Order: sequence, then structure tokens, then C-alpha cells
Amino acid sequence: MNFKKNNPLLIKSLKIFLPVLILVALTKILLPNESLETDDSKRSAESNFTGESEKNIASSEYAESYEAPKENYKWQLTFEDNFDTFDRSRWQTLFDMGNRTIWSNKELQWYKDENIISENGVLKLIAKKESIYGKDAESEKQFEYTSGMINSPQTFSQVYGKWEIRVKFPFKKGYWPAFWLVAKQRPGLPEIDVFEYFGVKENEITCNHHWGIDWPNYSGGLYEGKTEPFYYLRTKQITGKFSDVWMTWSFECFPNKMIWKLDGKTVNESTEGIPTAPLYMIANVAIKDRPENDNIVDDSGSPYIMEIDYIRVYKMVPNN
Repeated sequence: MNFKKNNPLLIKSLKIFLPVLILVALTKILLPNESLETDDSKRSAESNFTGESEKNIASSEYAESYEAPKENYKWQLTFEDNFDTFDRSRWQTLFDMGNRTIWSNKELQWYKDENIISENGVLKLIAKKESIYGKDAESEKQFEYTSGMINSPQTFSQVYGKWEIRVKFPFKKGYWPAFWLVAKQRPGLPEIDVFEYFGVKENEITCNHHWGIDWPNYSGGLYEGKTEPFYYLRTKQITGKFSDVWMTWSFECFPNKMIWKLDGKTVNESTEGIPTAPLYMIANVAIKDRPENDNIVDDSGSPYIMEIDYIRVYKMVPNN
């Protein structure tokens, strides 16, 4: 059709019908799109909700079934003595150098074989007031106390692992029970004191770690009187009830860490001076007149007895 410009009838018709046509067209076009958008939005919302729900359910199930990562090793027993008898083929009753006291510590006891007995599956190290003249390769003098000690330099030593002792002892001023590990080479450093009960404070026990070149109290030694960097000592005091109670002490040594435990609870840790040489065991009761006790040793109720239920040692093996 050929329309002429400024046709009044055409202009009037357009004014009437054009808005209607536009409205119909828009309705057909827009309404389906809105419906699709609504459906898409609904599907999207349902999908998001379902996803969150599944995620939460999965998280809850994971939390319930989750297990902490297991160690890649387990402990394998390498040494055990339950002390049903005292087997002297497994233990020495004097120090590896032949001494029966530690002269450099100015201790008051002389160790005797007779002060070690086994009764009812318990080893007893007995310290008591007893006068004796002691003489060994290092020195000699009159002693007023005797005691018992066991150690394993000739029979058992180990690099890394776990050492464990179940033990009981009383508190008396001046009496000094301990369980410690020492390297076989001279000068015997490092030294790990699994525990030392100094006989000064009843509710305090100590874990010590000595390492370096030599002891500063080794008389006549090249490093006598010297401390760091030739000799190091790290000490941890633990408070609690330690007198006349059975306790299980353990020391765990790894290539990168050391852990002290009392009754399965960690009481000390260290990453310094980790020993790489085989360590042998010592259990003993020393006696010392300490200044903190006004140099007095409590002789009442003698003898003093350290009781040992067992000593065990473990090594690490792969956990299959």
C-alpha cells in the first residue's frame, strides 16, 4: 500500500490501533520470558538449597566418622624387667668406671650390692645410715650411708625410643631417688634425667637434660667450671604429689623431639641437644646434705626404700 503523507484518516487510525498492537506484542513476548525466568530462578534456588543441605549433611557425617591421623609408627618392646627376681646378669650394681659413688657430686652414700633386693615382684633400692670405708680407682674415704643402684652400660643401650619405669618412693630430706639415661662414651654426656626427686621440696620433682662437651664439676677436666657453650642444662620443675604413690614415668626420644611423661601426661618437651648416641639406664638413691636443708639428712625411720615395679624400653617400628 502506498500511503500519502499527512493523511488524516491514517494518522487517526494509527493513534487508535498502534498502542493496542504494541501492548499485545509486548504481552506475548514478555510474559513467557518472565515465566521462564521465574522457573529458572526457582530451579536455581532449589538447586542452591539442595546443595547446601547436602553439604551440611556431608559435613555432619564426616565429623561423626572422622578419626585423627594415626602415628606412622608403633612401639615395639626391646627390654623388659618385671623384677620377679633380681637378675644380676642384666644389671651392674656399680658405675661403669668402677665407682660406687659420684665423687664430683660430693654424695654421702656408698653403693653396696646387698642394698638391692627383689620381693614379691618389686625391686627395692635401700638407702640407710651405715658407716663404711669406701675405696675405688678415683678416691677413698669414710662414708656414713650405704645405698643401692642399678645400671645397664654393659648389657643394654639404645638410640631413640621410649624408656619407662613404674616406681614409688617416699619423701625424706637429703634422699635423692632418680631414673636417668647416659651415653656410654666419656664424659658421659648427654644425660637425660627422666626424673630427680632431690629431697628438698616434697611437692616438687624435676626433669633435667644435660648436654655439651663435658661436665663443669668434673674435677681436673678441661672444662671444669665452664658452662655454655661447653655445657648446657635445661630443667623443668613439676609440682604435685610424688611421695609414696606409684607413678609411671617415661621418656620418648625422636630425632627431632624429646618428651617426658608422667602417668601418660606430657610434663616436659625439648628439641635441644637431642642425643644421637646409645643411652643406658641408671636407677639409684643418692644422699646429699644440701644447703636448702641446712645440710641436714633426715635419718628418722631409716631405711629409705625406692621401689620399682618394672622397667621397659621400646623402639619405633613402622605402623603397617
